[in-house]
Amino acid sequence: MLVKKISYYDEFQCLMGECPQSCCKGWRIPLDDKAIRRFRNEKGLWGMRLRAAMHGKVQPSFSPYCFRCPFLRLDGKCGMQIKKGEDYLAEICRTYPRIRFCPGPYTELQLDLSCVHVAELFLKHQEDQFFVEEESEEEQEQTGDNDDALYLEALEESRRQLTSVMTEASAEGDGEVLNEALKNIVAYAATVQDKMMREGIAEPEALRTGFELSEETEWLPDCFPLPIALINQLMSTDFYQDGMQYVLPLLYKLCRMYYKHFDKLSYEDGEKEWQRLFQKHIAKDPGRVKMYGAYYNSHLLRTYMECYEDYSFLKHTMDGVIGLNVIMLFEVLWREKYGSLSDRDLAKIISVCERRVYHNEVVEKEMMKMIMKEKR
Repeated sequence: MLVKKISYYDEFQCLMGECPQSCCKGWRIPLDDKAIRRFRNEKGLWGMRLRAAMHGKVQPSFSPYCFRCPFLRLDGKCGMQIKKGEDYLAEICRTYPRIRFCPGPYTELQLDLSCVHVAELFLKHQEDQFFVEEESEEEQEQTGDNDDALYLEALEESRRQLTSVMTEASAEGDGEVLNEALKNIVAYAATVQDKMMREGIAEPEALRTGFELSEETEWLPDCFPLPIALINQLMSTDFYQDGMQYVLPLLYKLCRMYYKHFDKLSYEDGEKEWQRLFQKHIAKDPGRVKMYGAYYNSHLLRTYMECYEDYSFLKHTMDGVIGLNVIMLFEVLWREKYGSLSDRDLAKIISVCERRVYHNEVVEKEMMKMIMKEKR
């Protein structure tokens, strides 16, 4: 079978005890059925410890309150892996942050930027994101039920077109050009989705004609940056909670920086201040525009093909705009307060924002409601 791997896939290696932002903290750890049976059948003290750590009757998990996995040792290493080996772990622990998409004819292997080391690799390879193709004799299980070959082919071509548009726009290093490209991509996604769902047009046809019909973007707010009013609404959702100081302390700190800076400002004054900070940030480091474009391309490469199963074009394209703006907001505030930001700190910001934006359904749904309200 043909396997397509993101260019830096083979460079990833878990940092284990050296990781500055462990995935064993701040997340509920879902257990797959095989792991549940394996853990429940264990005997002796080890079995008792496993069952005591499992919470929930229908689909048990570790760390239900998202503090830390009970098997995470003080040295940052996994006690279960040391005792039983990697194959004994739950599937999510063996595979994260690797992402596998197999529609049937081929397999795509990606990496999730919610892992801080993957975020570092992205920053290192932001200008050379591409797929490395190789043949593999290993059988790959299909990840979904769709078997529409024509739709898959059209979807692949659509992604190539969108990433090409974003690459060209970000290469200019102009914020206004990047903003128009993002708005056009989101409008294209909305057009395609409407054609499929409301007009009953076949998926391949909708994908191939939609981009030509998406020039009307007046209903969309600016995407780079989003207006502070929309950012305020995003921050007022479950994106921020007081309990994050124990679960995601860095994100809690970043959110407090945001509230301290903007909370007492009116929408009008807040927008002026946001534009001032944004323009100052871009003027000081024009190359950041290219990085933000590369980040959005990374998002398209990782998530756009999910439309093969869920047809949620608007959601997947707008999610990337949300993530880009939240990351940019926190980077701007960090630089305003501390004067500079290392790549390691930027990777940490990307990582925690990815956790909260793309792994939090409430935030996604609330933001989509706001965008659809703008559209109406």
